[in-house]
Amino acid sequence: MDFTFIYSTAILFVMLMDPFGNLPVFMATLRNIPPERFSRVILRESCLALGAMALALALGRTFMELMHIAPGTLGIAGGLILLLMGIKMVFPAAPSAEKVQSVMEPFIVPLAIPLICGPGIIAILVTIRGSNPSATFPNCLAALVLAWLVQTVILLCGRQIARLLGSKTLDALESLMGLLLTCIAVGLLINGINETYGIQVK
Repeated sequence: MDFTFIYSTAILFVMLMDPFGNLPVFMATLRNIPPERFSRVILRESCLALGAMALALALGRTFMELMHIAPGTLGIAGGLILLLMGIKMVFPAAPSAEKVQSVMEPFIVPLAIPLICGPGIIAILVTIRGSNPSATFPNCLAALVLAWLVQTVILLCGRQIARLLGSKTLDALESLMGLLLTCIAVGLLINGINETYGIQVK
């Protein structure tokens, strides 16, 4: 196993899952959930998201081939999605009260999908396998599980982290992750353009 690839890819996956950016939404959505069920709900939703992401990693490339979608085209689409996500993280919109208030226990939507398992990480999971010699299924799966563990721990400790760091620090962390994600998105776009159109953009 290529541990350098696993660690670097896990960092990318954590940025895509955006646990710090999701913390306020999770806290607001689970505000009316009894404390004894808080951890259970987060674990359940995280496991559902992990299942969806693992499925995308295992079958995404095959599905794209069946649909005759070229890797370069998918790279451009994934780069655009990541670019929009990165910009949104750098310049976040204030969450509306309608979106964060919840009186019922959430199931799958919106916590597992699309907050944890969103379109950005799905696009990367589909394109990353085979992108280089180290991008084998075991390596990619190991990176995914490692990133999932990190984001799950952050969400489980969400109330303590929110109190410790405060909203401004969380916003700053999200903006930093958004900036890094934007840089990665530009690289994906350039690689996709080079592969699809043969234009050597540097």
